[in-house]
Amino acid sequence: MKTILAFVTLHTPDYPATRAYFEGVLGFEVTEERPGANAFVSASGAGLAIRADEGLAPPLGTGVSVYFIVPHLDSYHAQLVERGAGMVEPPHDMPFGRTFTVRTPDGHRLGFYEA
Repeated sequence: MKTILAFVTLHTPDYPATRAYFEGVLGFEVTEERPGANAFVSASGAGLAIRADEGLAPPLGTGVSVYFIVPHLDSYHAQLVERGAGMVEPPHDMPFGRTFTVRTPDGHRLGFYEA
């Protein structure tokens, strides 16, 4: 069976801080908003959302890697460093392209690569 990834949700115990990080540090734009949740959806790809999940034990979504394709990876990396993003891996070359990884305030790791 063929499948198409439509949506990924990252659960967070501190929704306001996580939203501020995605908008202010990563530069993502909110495209849909609901109480305690919002989405960052690109017309050309799968959607990403953050959702408030206070008090869940254990936290949902651990052990997942999410990657985004970005143009001009090195300049985007420089912007994120300037904005205080938590870097896990600096830019480096991989067989699929140049990549780096950040950690969100909740500990989610997000990868970015230039395809």
